[in-house]
Amino acid sequence: MLQAAGLLPDLPSEQESKFILFGELGIHGELRRIPGSLSLSFCAKPGQSLIVPKGNEKECALILAKPGHEGCGVYPAATLEEVLEFFHGRSRLPNALQERIEFKPIIEKALDFGRIRGQQKAKRAALIAAAGGHNLLLVGPPGEGKSLLAGALRGILPSLTDGEKVDLTRIYSAVGQLGEDGQAVTRRPVRSVHHSISMQALVGGGSGIPRPGEITLAHHGVLFLDELPEFSRQALEALRQPMESGSVRITRVNASIEFPAMFTLVAAMNPCPCGYAGTSKCSCDTRAVEKYQKKLSGPLLDRIDLQVVISTLTTEERFAPVRDDESPKLKALVQKARQRQQTRFSDSGISHNAGIPGGQVPDYCNFSEAGFGGFKNVVSRGNVSTRTTDRLAKVSRTIADLEDSDSVDQCM
Repeated sequence: MLQAAGLLPDLPSEQESKFILFGELGIHGELRRIPGSLSLSFCAKPGQSLIVPKGNEKECALILAKPGHEGCGVYPAATLEEVLEFFHGRSRLPNALQERIEFKPIIEKALDFGRIRGQQKAKRAALIAAAGGHNLLLVGPPGEGKSLLAGALRGILPSLTDGEKVDLTRIYSAVGQLGEDGQAVTRRPVRSVHHSISMQALVGGGSGIPRPGEITLAHHGVLFLDELPEFSRQALEALRQPMESGSVRITRVNASIEFPAMFTLVAAMNPCPCGYAGTSKCSCDTRAVEKYQKKLSGPLLDRIDLQVVISTLTTEERFAPVRDDESPKLKALVQKARQRQQTRFSDSGISHNAGIPGGQVPDYCNFSEAGFGGFKNVVSRGNVSTRTTDRLAKVSRTIADLEDSDSVDQCM
């Protein structure tokens, strides 16, 4: 169109094919940021460069993660006039890749685990969940630290790998949630969801072109569901397939779209409607307790690796001193365990222990003779399903990683 209007000269074919241009053009000639720029930039072939609206260059700089694009350029422009001047040879556009854009991590202050009194068993489970990406359910009376533990978990999650940063930036770019500066995603997402959420908002969908849901926005991170039985049965059951496969497929009449959803589910619930089942404070009858607990189906619970009952604190625990140095120590353990997993799965496409496919569990868990004997003994006493057996093995592998052990041994 520009060439037909005489505003742009005919360019040599090799120069025309050297660039990919995208953006939104304003009525006064300004170029505006658009969502999904990183995914568009990945359409570029080796040797091609990008001309993008100013504000999209930071995310598009991640094109360097794609093999063969080390020598390309990302040229931000604020107006269409700047692009025309560039092609006329009268001015130059800056190459964002030569400016060495630094993706500074967003630091969010999380509650230190040392500030949570008591609940050592739940803290241990949270550590294992963070180290191996295992799903976690906390059950206990209100006010005893379930939500605090879930909030503190943010502070011990492992750092993102370069590939995970690209994956998350593509997702958040597509839904327009990168922020005003177009900064790449540099931390694991923790999505806290209210129980009134619809199934479509949770797993994805909507009319027209399906949009990603909360489980996709929690990809490579944590999805926190408080008051788990208060969610609709339909929404909870829709989580089962993504929890198993790490992705969700949304099917419409004209299209079928698959979104990534490799998230760690962390959930909290009371043991009964009033929250005090098993104590003199409980006002629920037996039928009400059973009905409340049956809101969670067996197949859903079967996919939650760690299920911990939180107890009421003793007087000594309630007034115990607190500290502010526990989370950094736990994060160091988590990071070391994840590094072991990255080495173990380097050529497999598996990101963490919880993501080991069912048929490959024996290939990676590496039980010692004594460890395998103890594991079989636990399984025989528990009358558990094959899926639960695999999940127990994965959790065992994560505990061994935290202990810096190559094999899974029997605990004494």
